[in-house]
Amino acid sequence: MATFVALLRAINVGGTARLPMKDLQIACEAAGLRGVATYIASGNLVFTSDRSSAGVRMRLTGLLRERFGLGQNHALIRTPGDLARVIAGNPFGEAASKRPHLLMVAFLDGSPVSTAADSLRAYPGPERRHLDGRHLYVDYVDGVARSKLTPALLTRMLGVPVTSRNWNTTTKLLAMALDREG
Repeated sequence: MATFVALLRAINVGGTARLPMKDLQIACEAAGLRGVATYIASGNLVFTSDRSSAGVRMRLTGLLRERFGLGQNHALIRTPGDLARVIAGNPFGEAASKRPHLLMVAFLDGSPVSTAADSLRAYPGPERRHLDGRHLYVDYVDGVARSKLTPALLTRMLGVPVTSRNWNTTTKLLAMALDREG
């Protein structure tokens, strides 16, 4: 059995896709995922499965569509190793220690388009940005709520859907996943 972290897009954020985490947990376990734990109400799951990452993703995507009617939502899957590399690769260490709620990791649903780095460099906002493969670190130095660098804009700039988690959530999900691995 392998441990996985699922990051669901657009769940219980800004009035979209209302989904009680307890209902999601029960449905996931009924679908064959084991030891399902949720973290906060924005679509974070930690569980084990004997399926591959692709198999887990297909299972979750189907479950979200069939059981909850969430056809537009994506389930991004990461392993504990993936999250450990994200945390180790953080270029904004001072933000992680001083304002972890303003340091976000945007998890990409695939590889960014070839123009993504140029688009990010051209963006005039105050946010510090660092693209690293399928992850984008964003230090929202002036706050997330006032920023124009929204998930919708990031999706357009990167050419793939994204879902973001703040540093506190990212590190907590890794800790939960590592606890599963024993």
